[in-house]
Amino acid sequence: MTSTTHSPFAEAVVAFGRRLKESGFAVSPPTVMDALEGVRRVGMENPQVFKTVLKAIFMTRVEETPTFERLFAEFWLDRRDVEGETGPGQGEEGDSADDEQTASGEMGFIAESGEADSQGDEAAVPQPCVIYSPQEVLRKRDFKNLPDGHDDLVTQLIREIVAPLARRSAFRKRPATSGVTVDFRRLLRRSSAHGGEILELPRLKPRVRIKKIVFLCDVSGSMNPYLMFILRFIKELHALPTRVETFVFATRLHRITPLLARLPFHQALEQISDSVADWSGGTRIGSCLTEFTTRHGGEMLRPSTVVLIHSDGWDRGDPELLSRAMATIRRRAYRVIWINPLLGGPSYEPTCRGMKAALPFLDSFLPGHNLAGLEQVAGTLRAVL
Repeated sequence: MTSTTHSPFAEAVVAFGRRLKESGFAVSPPTVMDALEGVRRVGMENPQVFKTVLKAIFMTRVEETPTFERLFAEFWLDRRDVEGETGPGQGEEGDSADDEQTASGEMGFIAESGEADSQGDEAAVPQPCVIYSPQEVLRKRDFKNLPDGHDDLVTQLIREIVAPLARRSAFRKRPATSGVTVDFRRLLRRSSAHGGEILELPRLKPRVRIKKIVFLCDVSGSMNPYLMFILRFIKELHALPTRVETFVFATRLHRITPLLARLPFHQALEQISDSVADWSGGTRIGSCLTEFTTRHGGEMLRPSTVVLIHSDGWDRGDPELLSRAMATIRRRAYRVIWINPLLGGPSYEPTCRGMKAALPFLDSFLPGHNLAGLEQVAGTLRAVL
C-alpha cells in the first residue's frame, strides 16, 4: 500500500481541507487528521476509493455533494499545463490528450516509474505526484499578472468566495412573529405545556447582525489593475441579505450603488467608468472620505455598519484631513476594514503618508491583490454577519 506520509501529499490534503472550509464546509483540524488517517489506511492506488474517503470525512450534508464534486475535480485533476507549459516533447497532440484526460474526470496522480531493485526482479512501487489544478495556481496569482482569457473562471471563483457569506446569513435565525420558517423547538416546548395542543406556529427569520456594508473604492490610476476584480467582488456581495452601498473616488466621491445593483457587471463597469470624470486620475483620499462622512455619514455610519476601503493609500492631499475622516468613520461604524493590494507584496511597508494616517483607525488591514486575498476579506466579513 502506498504511504501517504509523503510530505507534499499530506500538505495537499491539508490544503484541500482548507479549500473546502473556505467554501463553507465544516472542516476542523481533527477532520483533516481523520482524512489523512483514512487515506493512509486505504491507500492511493484506487482514485475512486481515495475520493470516497475524502467525501465521507469532509461532507456533513447531502446538499454539499455538488460543491464537493466540483472542488475535488478542480483541486486534484491532473493538469500538467498549470503554468501554461507542456512537458518536453509535447506538441499540439500532447495538449489535446491532456484536455481529453481532464474532461474524463481522472484524478491528478501520476505514477512515476521506479527503478528496479538490486535483485532486478521487482519494480519499485510507483510514488504519487500531487498536481495542483490551474484554479489553485490562479488563487495565488496577483491580479495585475493574470493572463487574458481568465475572466469567466475568475468570476466563478469570486462567486464561490462570496457564497459562504450568503449561506451563513441564511443559517442565522431569530424568533419572529412572522416568517416562512417554523421554529419547531419553540413549537414543541409550547405544545407540551398545553397537553400537546398546538395553539400557534412560532416563526423564525434571518438574523442579520450587520445591516449595512459600505464600500469605498479608490479608482485612481495606481489602482487600475485591481478595479475590475474588486468591483466584481462588490457586485457579488449584493446577493447578501444586507444593504450594500458602494462609492468610488479619486479626487471626488461618486455613489455607484444603483448601477452596480441593477445592471449586468460589464455594462455597469462601462457606465461607471464613463460617468466618473476622475477615473484613473489622481487621489485625494482625505477629501473624499470627508465628503462621505459629511454628506452620507448621518445615514450610513451606524453601529451596525461595516466600512470597507479599497486603496493603496497614496494620497496627494492633507494627511490630517484623512486622519480626521478616518477617526469619524471608526467612531461611528461597527468595523473598518482597509484592503490594500500592495500588502500582498513580500517587502511592502505602509510608509506612504496616507496609509500611515489611516492605520490607527483600522480593525483589519488586508491584501486584495489576488483571489486568496479576497478570501481573507470574505472570511473577515463572515465573522461579523
